[in-house]
Amino acid sequence: MELSPDLLRKLEGLAKIRLSPEEEALLLDDLKRILDFVDALPQVEEVAEEAALGRLREDIPRPSLSQKEALALAPEGEEGFFRVPPVLE
Repeated sequence: MELSPDLLRKLEGLAKIRLSPEEEALLLDDLKRILDFVDALPQVEEVAEEAALGRLREDIPRPSLSQKEALALAPEGEEGFFRVPPVLE
């Protein structure tokens, strides 16, 4: 993807921000380097599954808190679950 000053201004509008000409130049350069990095990612060799598995530790069950003990530490619980404030309104 080619970044241009026009595209950067469009992104500014979408983000509802205003940048000075100096900030635009710096951001344009940074974004180009980021996109070049992302474009290079497919060229990275994939690690063989066997080699990756050799680096993982064995999954061994260990003692942990019971559900009741964990909920006792929570600020609020409901019907056996943690109750948290809504993220989206």
